[in-house]
Amino acid sequence: MRKFLMGAFCLLFLIAASGSRSWGQSFHFTLSTDIFELLDEDIQGEFSYITSFRSSFAFRLGYYRTIEDSDEKYPGDTRRWELGGRWRQFLMDVAPNLLFIGIGFDNRPKDNTITPLGEIGFNFAYKPLIVSAVLFWGYQINFNDSDANRTVKGIEFRAGLAF
Repeated sequence: MRKFLMGAFCLLFLIAASGSRSWGQSFHFTLSTDIFELLDEDIQGEFSYITSFRSSFAFRLGYYRTIEDSDEKYPGDTRRWELGGRWRQFLMDVAPNLLFIGIGFDNRPKDNTITPLGEIGFNFAYKPLIVSAVLFWGYQINFNDSDANRTVKGIEFRAGLAF
């Protein structure tokens, strides 16, 4: 299933690349979700606000069955909330298009963790669609057990709407 979705993502990307670019188009917001998390039956959304010509801020909200950067599920098949934020600087084009770097955090209050992180990614905005590939790396801090602190990393393939 992941191979199929990855192929569909690449096909959508190639089709979008053949159309007109977002240069000169007016974007103010984006709304997207991570395709891989949907496959894992996790729920996550990201609302992004374009703050300037080359930057944006994103608010993230998720409801997870799996522990961050792990295949392990929470005991009893319960779910945990996650809140997060990202600030992104776009390097090659107007926001929210093409290459970006970003910093941010994820917070799972029930786990008593916060994860400061950095990311590098690529957005392609073709109004009204946006597709993204994001690599992230962070250090998860556990407030109750310092021995449980750990590095987290991963990749996100996001799809959504730009308006």
